Amino acid sequence: MSVGQRVVTAFAVLLLVLAPGCSEKKSTAMTPDAAAVLQSPLDASDGGNALAEEADAGSAYEDTAMPASSGEDLQNRMRHLLEAISQNNPDLASDALFPRDGYVAVRDSADPQKAWDKKVSAGFRRSVERMHKRIKGAERARFVSFELGHSVVQITPKKRDFKKPLWRVKHSKLTFTIDGKTRHLDIAEMTAWRGAWYVTRLR
Repeated sequence: MSVGQRVVTAFAVLLLVLAPGCSEKKSTAMTPDAAAVLQSPLDASDGGNALAEEADAGSAYEDTAMPASSGEDLQNRMRHLLEAISQNNPDLASDALFPRDGYVAVRDSADPQKAWDKKVSAGFRRSVERMHKRIKGAERARFVSFELGHSVVQITPKKRDFKKPLWRVKHSKLTFTIDGKTRHLDIAEMTAWRGAWYVTRLR
């Protein structure tokens, strides 16, 4: 073997020895660090803000979602309202009244919980009592149906009112019978919260 051939052979052997190391280094350099991958979403301020904004938007949409004008749930809760009037027991219709936690969340007031107690709950209880006394034979009332009012409007947020654009409707009609005679009850005001209608003012 000539000197030139020996040099070429030695160079080829050297390349074979070094190749695995070079390949390993290249692979290591191209493989991302697992800790960095896991940490990056938390450190990316833009991504975090985007997720927070999406969550807020979803919550806001749920709060102000336009509910259906009918449905079994709404009919059942209005049935409970008639039972409350029939038995002069407002507690029977607690699921028909605008919920306290929702009112506290969206009402612009220095003390929204106190405002709910005084304006919504207390007013509701007084109205149930008055209706029970006013409707002759109320204890024999039988539920027939409930029809949501036609003048549904979206509230414009303002001071001393709701801070979110909830939906409101006036003059909904509850139909019932007493001793076979059909009667109607006008519900002054209902407001939507998270996809359901609730009474905010009975009379």
